[in-house]
Amino acid sequence: MKVKQLRIAGLGDYDNYLSYFTYGIMEGSIRAGHMFRPVPFFNTTLDSVYEQIVWFKPHILLCHMIFGCSHYYEQDRVLSMLFNLRKKHNIFIVYHAGDARLNPRYRGDISNFVDLGLLNQDNCDYYSGIWKIPVIRWPYMCLYQEQMAEPVSMFRCRVAFTGEMGGGVHKERTDFVRKLQSSGIDVKIFPTPESGNTRFQTAELAASADTVLGMQMERSLRGYLDVRPFQYIGAGAVYLHDSCIQMRESFEKDIHYFEYNKDDIKSIYDIFDSISKYPELSSIIRHEGFKYCQEKHSTKQRIEQIVNKYLETKNV
Repeated sequence: MKVKQLRIAGLGDYDNYLSYFTYGIMEGSIRAGHMFRPVPFFNTTLDSVYEQIVWFKPHILLCHMIFGCSHYYEQDRVLSMLFNLRKKHNIFIVYHAGDARLNPRYRGDISNFVDLGLLNQDNCDYYSGIWKIPVIRWPYMCLYQEQMAEPVSMFRCRVAFTGEMGGGVHKERTDFVRKLQSSGIDVKIFPTPESGNTRFQTAELAASADTVLGMQMERSLRGYLDVRPFQYIGAGAVYLHDSCIQMRESFEKDIHYFEYNKDDIKSIYDIFDSISKYPELSSIIRHEGFKYCQEKHSTKQRIEQIVNKYLETKNV
C-alpha cells in the first residue's frame, strides 16, 4: 500500500549535538518519502519550540530528551506543551528511549503526553506497563550509503576504536583497549586532533581501518545494543565485538562481524591469524555486513516502523 506523504518533525538538541538519532530520523523520513522539520529543543524557549512545531503542522513528532531535562526546563512545562500538541493539534507524539537503563527516566503514566514509545531493548511490556502507552522495540540504525567509501590515510590502522575513554561506565572498555595496546596491537583511538569528530566520518573510517573494535556495555539488558554495531557494520567495517547474546540476535557472527571472547586478547590475535591465512574473510565480512545492515537496519526502515504504528492508530 502506498503511504501518503506525511509531515514529520524531530524535537532534539539539533543546535549542540547532532547524533545518529537526530540525524537518522531526518534522513529516514526523507528517504521514506516524507517531509521533515528539525526543531531545536534547547538554546530557545518552550514557547518558541511550541510555535515552530505548530507552524509546521506535523502528523508525527519524534522526541528524545523530554524527560530529565530539568537543568533547562521545568518538567511540568514540557509535559504541558506535549499535552497541548496532542489535544489541540492532533499530533502523534513519539518518544525514543535509547540508553541502557533498566528503568525509564520518567516512572509514571505518560499517556496524556506521548502516543508511542521506542525502546532500544526488549523490555517493552515492562515499560509499557509503567508508561500506559504502546512501546515497541526500536534499535539503532545505520546511515544510508549507496556503496562503501574509499579508504583515507588518516584512518588507517590495525584496530580503530571510537568513543569516550576513562572511568565510570567507560572504565571496563578503557582497561581492555589499554591491555590490547600494551600487548603490541596497534589500536588507534578516535577522535584524534587530526580527525576531529568522527561520527559523520564513519564511512571513511570503516573503509580505512583493518578492523573496528566494539564492546557490549550493558550485558544484563535483553536486546540492548549501542549504536556502534549498526553504525560500523552498516558502513562496511570489519567489525570485532565481544561475545554476547544481544549481538547474535541482530547479526550473524563470521558473516557480518567477528566475535571475540570478552576480555580475551588471545581471541583477538586468533581473528588476526585467520584473516592472515584467509585474506578474503575481511572482504566477505565487509560486503555481507554492509549489504545486510543497509537492507535490514536502515533509517528508512526505522521510520517506516513508526509510520505504520501511526497509521494503525489513525485507522488509515
